[in-house]
Amino acid sequence: MFDRMSHVRVRDILVPGYIDRDEGRPEFKPFPVSVYLELEEGFIELASVRDEGRMTVGFVAEPRVPEALLDDDDEFCLGSRGLDVFTDAYESLRVTRVRGVVPGASTSEAGEPGTEYDCLEFRFEDGWYLFVDPGYHFGIRLGGEGAYDRLSELNAGRPTSLAPGRPFVWTP
Repeated sequence: MFDRMSHVRVRDILVPGYIDRDEGRPEFKPFPVSVYLELEEGFIELASVRDEGRMTVGFVAEPRVPEALLDDDDEFCLGSRGLDVFTDAYESLRVTRVRGVVPGASTSEAGEPGTEYDCLEFRFEDGWYLFVDPGYHFGIRLGGEGAYDRLSELNAGRPTSLAPGRPFVWTP
C-alpha cells in the first residue's frame, strides 16, 4: 500500500460533508467518517472503522457518500483542507514518509491491504505534514506538524487506544 503511495502525487485533502440549507445561508457541515487524499488520478481513502477509533487506508476511484448521508435531504459535497495543511505552496506533493501505529492485537503489518491503524502521519516533500486521528469523537481529526508527537506524549503511560500499539515508520 505505502509503496504505491511513493509513485503518486497528492493534490488536495478532502473531507466529506453536506450543505445545510436550513438556515438563512448555505453552510458546509463536515461529516469526517473518512478523509480523501486527492491524487492526479483517483484518491487515497482514509476510512473510520465503525466507532472503534481506527481507520483503514485504500485507493479508490472516487470519494464515497457516507452511508449516513445517503437518505438525507442535504446535498453531499467535499470540503478542501489542502490550504490548511500545505498552505499555498504546492500544486501536488509526493509522500516521503508515513509514520503511525498499528493496534497491538492486529496480526496485519503496516502497509498491507486491510490493515487498521490507530493514527497516521504523512510527511510530504518540502516538509509538509498531515496527521490523521480516527479516535476523534466526531470522526477523523486532522492535524499538522507535531500532532503525532503531541498525541504520543499525551498518551505516554496511559491505557489508551495507542497502547500497546506497534509504531512503524515507512519511507520510499
